[in-house]
This record gives sequence, structure tokens and C-alpha cells, in this order.
Amino acid sequence: MSRSRRSDGDLTKSKIIEAAGPLIAQYGFAKTANKTIAQAANVDLAAINYHFDGRDGLYQAVLLEAHAHYLNEKYLLELVESANSPEKKLSLLLETLLLKLTEKDVWHGKVFIRELFSPSEHLLSFIEFAGMRKFFLIRKLISQVASLDENDPAVLPCILSVMTPCMMLIIAGPNAQAPEPLKNIAQMPLHDLVEHFKKFSLAGLKAISPSNLKN
Repeated sequence: MSRSRRSDGDLTKSKIIEAAGPLIAQYGFAKTANKTIAQAANVDLAAINYHFDGRDGLYQAVLLEAHAHYLNEKYLLELVESANSPEKKLSLLLETLLLKLTEKDVWHGKVFIRELFSPSEHLLSFIEFAGMRKFFLIRKLISQVASLDENDPAVLPCILSVMTPCMMLIIAGPNAQAPEPLKNIAQMPLHDLVEHFKKFSLAGLKAISPSNLKN
């Protein structure tokens, strides 16, 4: 296939995903017809089957795009393998993630909220296909900060302690209908929010470090 045909195909796929994302975020996957998506993307209905092997393939692509908006695998890999100190890597990760999580008027978080609160087989497929690769990269980074082996059982609760508060911002963020106390957190100045997450996460991970546990 020629380069121009590949790039045209990639452009069409992107158009379909960007049209499908907001519709699924608003109405849910089950209530969003392929015809509606095709019309919004200004493409032929058959393009969905051609580029995604059907409706389920399109939804998987939307989930991948939604998650990549917050945690891009290429960025994660470059960050983990960079020459920065572990502490700097974690700081950069939190800065990037929190910036994305506090964006307004984006569809990505709404799609994931729907899937998390009403999980389907697509969520498991996503986790197996792409989610685990990102998980292993985050595990490596956090283990470096805590001075632990990647396979140490203590790393898993560390991941939960660092990442879960971040993920809560999908529920409490500006694009969600969250209760007032949670919404107030998302409305904090971004710099203050980032600095709090950095200090809190680094303090916890350093406390878990074997050098501190011996004292």
C-alpha cells in the first residue's frame, strides 16, 4: 500500500474516532448508532467496518484513544528510560497526567467513566491489549522511586497509592458531575494540585524505601 493511501486511511480512522468519542461519551456505546457516527465523521457507513472490522473494533479504538489521551504509551516508555532521576520522572508523570485530567470540554474521561461504572468485555480486552503494557512501565518507574525491585509485592500498593488519587480526578474533574467536595479539588489551581500530589507521593514512596524501613 502506498504511503498516501496509508495516510488517507489513518486520517479517516482518526476522523471516525474523534466523531465517535464525544457521541459515546454523551449517549453511551449501546445508544450510539454506527450511522450517527458515520454522519458526524462525514464518511461512508462502510468505512467503520473497513477500518475497524466492525462496531466492536471501533469501540476498542475509542477506548485506546481515550486512555492514551491521559497516559500515552510512547511518552511513558521515553520517560521511564530517560536519564532523569526517579523523583524527576515521577514529577514529570504527575505534571503531565494532572494537566490532562483537569482539562475542560474533552470526551475522553466521560467514555472511561461510562465503561468503569458499567464494564463490558471491551474493558477486559483493553486491559489485556494495552493497559498491562502501561502498567508495567508505571510499575518500573514507581519501583525506582521507592528503591524496590519491580517484582517486590510492596510495589503494587505503592502504584495504587500514587495512581488512584489521580484517576479519581476523572470522576471529580471538570467534565464530570461530581459532588461539591470532590469538584472543589479539581478546581484547585493546577500548580497547587501538582505540588501536593508530588509531595504526597514522593513522601509515601520514600517511606516505603528499604533504607527507611531499616531505621
